[in-house]
Amino acid sequence: MTDELDSGLLHRHGPWPVALVTAAAALGAGALWFALSVATGLIFHFMPAAPILVAVWIRRALGPNTPVPWPSLWAHIAGGLVVAVVAGAAIASVGALLDSEWLVGAVLVIGTGLSVWLGRRGAG
Repeated sequence: MTDELDSGLLHRHGPWPVALVTAAAALGAGALWFALSVATGLIFHFMPAAPILVAVWIRRALGPNTPVPWPSLWAHIAGGLVVAVVAGAAIASVGALLDSEWLVGAVLVIGTGLSVWLGRRGAG
């Protein structure tokens, strides 16, 4: 699946294009969560983790097939977490439904753990 993506983008252009693409992907996941929640009135239980996971997945797909360095990994996780918190706050502010705080927190912790695994796993 990642063969279709340009895995040399990070080496040819530096970190800024990759950072912009991962930020756009995380924002897109947050916007999708907001739009689905408002439009359907449903609770999307796993969507709080989506901005974090998608940011790391895109970073991994666009970079070399090696583990993401820790500083870059934490930056992508932090960016995804900020998007998830803002999207959750926006959902709550319009009166749409969310899971209880402990469940949203648990999904964020699990999503962070999966993102660390995804970002640091060996090439293969």
